[in-house]
Amino acid sequence: MLFRQANEQDEEKRKEEKQIVKEIQKKELCPTCYNMRYGGVYEDISKRRIYTDDVVDCFLEQYPRNEGHTIILVKKHYEDITQLPEDVGAHVIKIIIKLTQVLKETLNAEKIYVCTMCDGGRNHLHFQLIPRLKNDMLIGSKVFVKPRGVVVIDKEKINELRNKMKSCI
Repeated sequence: MLFRQANEQDEEKRKEEKQIVKEIQKKELCPTCYNMRYGGVYEDISKRRIYTDDVVDCFLEQYPRNEGHTIILVKKHYEDITQLPEDVGAHVIKIIIKLTQVLKETLNAEKIYVCTMCDGGRNHLHFQLIPRLKNDMLIGSKVFVKPRGVVVIDKEKINELRNKMKSCI
C-alpha cells in the first residue's frame, strides 16, 4: 500500500509547504528549481523515487490523489509544455508510456490518467500520472479533484516499481 488518508498534521504540513511556495513565487523564482538547488521547500524525494535519468526525475507524489500518483519532473526548467524541445518531449513521452505500463501492472490499475498543471506563479513543468484502481468510485476528471492523501513509503512496493522501470528502459 502506497497511500493513506491525510490527517490534521498532514494538512498543516501541506499548508506550510504551500506558504513557502507562495513566498518563493512572490520573488519571481521557481520553487522547484529553488528546492533542487537549496532544499527546504519540498520533502526529500529519494525514498519515493521510481526512476531518474539526465532529463527526468520520477517519484511518488507526497500528497497523492490515489495510490501510485506519480510525478514526472523535467529536470531542466520549462514553464509549460510549449517551451519543451521536441527531443526532450519525445523522451518524456517514452518515460510516461513505460511508467504507465509499470504502474498498471504493479497496482493492477484500470487506467492511468496523465496531466500537466503548471498554474500559479513561476512554476516548473511536470507531468502527473494518476492511477484509477479497480473498484474506484470516482472515474474520469473526478479523480483529479479527489481529496489528497499521504504517500506511504512501502520499500518493497517502491523497489518493485524501480526494478520494473529499470528492466523496461
